[in-house]
Amino acid sequence: MSHFLALDAGNSSVKVAMWDGARWSDVLHLGYDDPDGWAARLGAIAPHGTPSGIASVVPAHVEALARSVHAATGIVPVRVSARLPLPFAMAYRTPDTLGADRIAAASAAWHLSNGRPVIALDAGTAVTIDAVDVRDGRPVYIGGAIAPGPELLATSLARGTGALPHVPFGGPTLAVGDSTVEAIRTGVAGLLVGGVERLLRETAAALSTPPVVVATGGVAGWLIAHGLAIDHAVPTLVLDGVRLLCVPGAAGR
Repeated sequence: MSHFLALDAGNSSVKVAMWDGARWSDVLHLGYDDPDGWAARLGAIAPHGTPSGIASVVPAHVEALARSVHAATGIVPVRVSARLPLPFAMAYRTPDTLGADRIAAASAAWHLSNGRPVIALDAGTAVTIDAVDVRDGRPVYIGGAIAPGPELLATSLARGTGALPHVPFGGPTLAVGDSTVEAIRTGVAGLLVGGVERLLRETAAALSTPPVVVATGGVAGWLIAHGLAIDHAVPTLVLDGVRLLCVPGAAGR
């Protein structure tokens, strides 16, 4: 069966797309403020009988989301977790705590790596790095890093101080901020670029050979524009991983 509905339930919203056998289409976003409308919106793009899969990092909403998918398609969705058959061995000490989005991103990145070690970078609300090494001729997921994304950095700065404002992320930055707003914008941008660059460098050094780096997430393009060395930018990386993990034989198509 070629059609597949994938859901990436992130911290801010649920990204949904339909795989038509060759590409993703009907991309939409579901807000967490309107769960009663989820089934109708999903039913508008997914015919009855469409198989589906969910990668969720929001436990509070995953049951309602699964019920909505079932109501729309008539099929219970597969949930991504470390308990599914994975394309790599698991060396993570706490696999049951490993986020479904990280598992999906690492799986899809490995699929793109042509057998080389690979790093998946997902830059959004949080910044995650996941590494798959090749050891004794087989792929092994070894772990990664989790850090706050730019909005979390800016929000925590405002909440944790008495006088500093919240400065939305984005826009040009100065080498030296010439006002409080610009100083915050420069500081957040510098921490983000410098921190991610160091994490990538140190992760790569821990792998057996130089890795392929695959990036996704809403901030990935910004990081690339600010000089990060990325081999592939794949906006649908987590959705790709959901499909690869939840559809038997999908890796060969």
